[in-house]
Amino acid sequence: RKTLIIMLMYGYDNETTLIGSTCTLLHPYRGYSEGEIIDDYGLELLVRLTNGKELSVYRDELIIND
Repeated sequence: RKTLIIMLMYGYDNETTLIGSTCTLLHPYRGYSEGEIIDDYGLELLVRLTNGKELSVYRDELIIND
């Protein structure tokens, strides 16, 4: 059963067309809100802000611009 859960968890990784899209955080991080989606973890996305900081955010916490 653990093997199945692990496969499902990693099955979402990189299976998206959102990677490379620009986005805007609904709640800025230290004054920065613009960034680019660099990875997809299923329920969360990894975003690189314009200042270089990488954040993991839920999909409903940002607006996808592309």
